[in-house]
Amino acid sequence: MINTASETSLSIPVDREHGALRLSLVLLFAGLWVIAFVIANAIISSAGFNIIAGIIAFAVAALGSRLIEPTLKARWPSGRAVHVDAEGVRLMLRDKVETVVRSNDAVSAMLWRFKITRRTRVPKGWYMVACALEQNDLYLAVYTFASPEQAETLHKITRFTDLMSEKTASNVKQDSLRVAGEQRRLRVAETHRWTDGAEMTYEDFQAYIQQLNGQFPQWLP
Repeated sequence: MINTASETSLSIPVDREHGALRLSLVLLFAGLWVIAFVIANAIISSAGFNIIAGIIAFAVAALGSRLIEPTLKARWPSGRAVHVDAEGVRLMLRDKVETVVRSNDAVSAMLWRFKITRRTRVPKGWYMVACALEQNDLYLAVYTFASPEQAETLHKITRFTDLMSEKTASNVKQDSLRVAGEQRRLRVAETHRWTDGAEMTYEDFQAYIQQLNGQFPQWLP
């Protein structure tokens, strides 16, 4: 959920599915499975491993985890947030500044995306869409996961470059040195996104890009 103080400031909580939350959901699933299996196994007798009890336990654990997950997300925030105001952009962890991009210094903005090719917690065929602000070799990277339709909507707001694989980028023709250089910069930014980037919901990411476009149009390509 976005907190807006005024037209020139924006505060966005990030990392709703932080690492501790995901680990807790895995442990919750395992605990529910064990409890449900013990109960089902006691009711449904079977020689050897009770496959039917195992299937029932899996269904109970999956349903229970899905029902509890929204409550955990609402009550257990990551504590990280991105703040945008006239002074620039800050990535905060509670009251501590993790990264700051100041409005009175030069800023290099990179926008990129790539398609998800394997199904994980994000559907296959969706896009990872990111924005990194670089200043004095420090990167403030935020990102979201978007459906193909949502990714195109963002692309209409401002241009997101498709990130090539290293193998594809290495085959870029010599007369496309600009493209090769751009891809190298994007891979550096992608590394920073992977290690300490901030994940937003699609709606929050869209609002963030629109805020940058309106407040710091000189930053974005």
